[in-house]
Amino acid sequence: MTRHSDPGRSKARIRLQARSARQSVPDFDRATLSAEACWRLLELPRVSGVRTALVYGATPEEIDPTAAIRELRARGVRIAYPRIDGPGTLTLHEVQHESELEVGFLGVREPAPDAPLVPPHEIDLVIAPGVAFDAHGRRLGYGGGFYDRLLSGMPHTYTIGVCFDGQIVDEVPTEPHDAIMDAVVTPTTAHA
Repeated sequence: MTRHSDPGRSKARIRLQARSARQSVPDFDRATLSAEACWRLLELPRVSGVRTALVYGATPEEIDPTAAIRELRARGVRIAYPRIDGPGTLTLHEVQHESELEVGFLGVREPAPDAPLVPPHEIDLVIAPGVAFDAHGRRLGYGGGFYDRLLSGMPHTYTIGVCFDGQIVDEVPTEPHDAIMDAVVTPTTAHA
């Protein structure tokens, strides 16, 4: 996918708009919408046959990927979660069951520090959260650059951004270091 820059739209404004849209999703709809996004994700052709997937522990406002994680695990896929290991740095750890996760930085569920490490080159699928995405796979994160740095060293890994429909914007402004997703999935669409 190509990179575009749109200096007229600030990342801060897009973050505010997308976070507001995400927060406006009624609590009683979140589980259903998350499940719909998960099944749409699992239907993507490149998801079949993966061996090791990097997933995330959702915050209460994010799409919860648990249904997709359970299905991937049932298919024999090894599951890894990121752990914040310093400013801008993620380490990847194998997790057998979500009960092994603990609350870490900013309330994000992550593996314990002694969970088995997974080298980034062994990951063939990344399911990533974000504040906003566009239909071209451009992602706007929380501003820490964690995923941008991680994914820069994983050029052959299939990456999927997951979000609510209201988090899709016309265009996410990007810089050369910003990671671009191969696909973006919402409860109603898949942009691949």
